Amino acid sequence: MRQLQEKVGEGWSVQIYGSDRRLLCSLYPSHGWALLLGVCLGVIPILIGLQIGSTAVSAPQVTTPTEPPLTVD
Repeated sequence: MRQLQEKVGEGWSVQIYGSDRRLLCSLYPSHGWALLLGVCLGVIPILIGLQIGSTAVSAPQVTTPTEPPLTVD
């Protein structure tokens, strides 16, 4: 009985089976942590890109002409 309780408390895993009862994939806790890490590392470049893009758009360069425009008589 003691051995069964230890095995139950070890962790979790998810097995996904196809309609023909073949194992398609298994997901373990390490897969979840790897997914979370990948999402976090993917969001960082997006946020940096948005910040760089917003500063470039928010500060347009305005030039004033030094000579008056040509007029046609």
